[in-house]
Amino acid sequence: MAGVPLPTAPPVADITTTADVELLVRRFYQAAIPDPLLGPLFEAAGIDWSVHIPLLRRFWERELLDIPGYGGNVVGAHRAVLDTAPFGRTNLDRWVELFDETADELFIGPVADHAKQRAAQIAAALATLATRRTQGANP
Repeated sequence: MAGVPLPTAPPVADITTTADVELLVRRFYQAAIPDPLLGPLFEAAGIDWSVHIPLLRRFWERELLDIPGYGGNVVGAHRAVLDTAPFGRTNLDRWVELFDETADELFIGPVADHAKQRAAQIAAALATLATRRTQGANP
């Protein structure tokens, strides 16, 4: 994911275009993939980034710009991940922390705020899934 420019000044604009979403997704995963807490999970799950990044971009385009294209279920998609790369609240808290930092470095405004709120909601739903799995409940 090399080649994504680093910001040189404080953010002055909100997320308004697909290019903005692409920048957010790529910059976030530039931080998350090598992260000591998150990176090993991605590696254990065998993520194919050439497939996953476009999927994530479509998800966030739908969430933030109301652009159709993503038709999946975020929580459902992570059920199988828990079998190969179990994660929990600590991992998800770090995921949200990095997401918020990335959004704050790049953007300012209501859509950026919505992105951070949505990331926190996703993390909460995934934490519930992970907890149910570890407690033996059928999610």
